[in-house]
Amino acid sequence: MKEVIKHNFDETIIRSYDVRGVYKETLFNNDARIIGNVFGLKVGENKTVNVGYDGRKSSIQLKDNLIDGLLESGVNVNDIGLVPTPLLYFSCIHCNADGGVMVTGSHNPKNHNGFKMVLN
Repeated sequence: MKEVIKHNFDETIIRSYDVRGVYKETLFNNDARIIGNVFGLKVGENKTVNVGYDGRKSSIQLKDNLIDGLLESGVNVNDIGLVPTPLLYFSCIHCNADGGVMVTGSHNPKNHNGFKMVLN
């Protein structure tokens, strides 16, 4: 049986269509790992998730923790690298991935970051 992990997110980072916050103030590396765990459980064991990231300094650390969480949940991960968000969406269709996560702060200030997720 898998271990139950208790985790509390800052209440300001969970939104209707994405997760975003200020890196190391409201959004932390462990948040990325837990998001990977939960998203991986939703996608399903042995399914495939594509992961991309933007050019922010915090994106690589968040991406690495996200991937750790995804792998812990039993999904296969394709790290598609430093890409614009539309390329992540395209890669999910082109590669028949079951889901995708983009680590990006989008249009927000450079100290912000977050995650955009797609499923099926």
